[in-house]
Amino acid sequence: MIFFSEDQKRFCAWVREFANKELSEGALERQRLEYVSPDVIAKLADSGLLEMGVSVEYAKHPIDCVSLGIAMEEICKVDYTAMIVLLIQVVVYGLAGYMDPILRDNLLTTAAAGKINLCFANTEPDCGSDAAAIKTEAIHKNSEYIITGEKTSISGGMQADGVFLTAKTDPNAGVKGVSLFYVPLSLQGVGRSAFHDMGNLSAGRASLFFDHVRVPDSFRIGNEGEGFTKVMRTFDMSRVLVSLSALALAEASLTDVCSYVKSQVAFGHKLGDFQGVAFKLAEHATMIEATRMLCYKALKLRDEGLPHGKEAAMTKWLAPKCAVEATHDILLILGHRGYKESSPYQQRWRDAISCFLGDGSPEIMKIIVARELLDSNKGPII
Repeated sequence: MIFFSEDQKRFCAWVREFANKELSEGALERQRLEYVSPDVIAKLADSGLLEMGVSVEYAKHPIDCVSLGIAMEEICKVDYTAMIVLLIQVVVYGLAGYMDPILRDNLLTTAAAGKINLCFANTEPDCGSDAAAIKTEAIHKNSEYIITGEKTSISGGMQADGVFLTAKTDPNAGVKGVSLFYVPLSLQGVGRSAFHDMGNLSAGRASLFFDHVRVPDSFRIGNEGEGFTKVMRTFDMSRVLVSLSALALAEASLTDVCSYVKSQVAFGHKLGDFQGVAFKLAEHATMIEATRMLCYKALKLRDEGLPHGKEAAMTKWLAPKCAVEATHDILLILGHRGYKESSPYQQRWRDAISCFLGDGSPEIMKIIVARELLDSNKGPII
């Protein structure tokens, strides 16, 4: 990228070397698992990548948002299964300042060391993007909260040891009645069931059930009624990182197919000599690079403390579209080599589709962009 600093370039080279050396072997096999391999988590922890966050006060190795994007992109080019672990660490550090000190010290230490797995839960069976419509409730009694409800389509839900979840503490206050909690998933009254997806299998999506689960006051993150704003602030970061993870799938496939068409011969010519092939690759390379620029612009704006919600929303609908279209065309160019089950290309195509789903649908992202363009407050609260 044209605006990467020398430090960021060195960091990029280091992450790339780490990923190729430590994560490339067995990556395709791990993508067929419905959980993130403990070996991958251990390697990420040992490398220090799970101790990196933008919180200067709490992260052991504080870095800027652009560098976090670099890490996500370079790791996901090699082993997409690591995406969920990296993403949740961003959430943990982003919420660290609002946590009770004892809870914060425990979670930051154990999660960064890879000793516990965490997830984030907002979506419910009857509401996805409409966060104000959640039905999970948290009733305060004495010095604890009693949580009852269901969260669904939760990435990492089957593997996680604990969850950050939204719940209504005031059912009549709309978004101002939404609060945020940390809940250990080993507590009595917690249940879960697995989704079996077509892609991004390692996310281990789940429905989580809470039947009068009791947590102490100290497990509330921030004040009552602040959950919605904290979640939205986190989304502006995570949306860009998910976008970069989608582009990483396309970038890896594009690199592979360019090597292939330069050597494969048909009708006496290299495949890359045919405009029907070359122009498709040129178009996808252009769209991928343009979308990467937008992703890093959003992260740079965040680093500078400037508004970036519009840019984050732009990346979140555009990057998965670019990735799905690119991986689809590349799979077809490769023919049976791309379509067979043992190839990484069919897996990348299915994984890329998953990036449309989490952290806001394309339609919601376009509402966010349109509102800012038109200076409008009309429509749903998102």
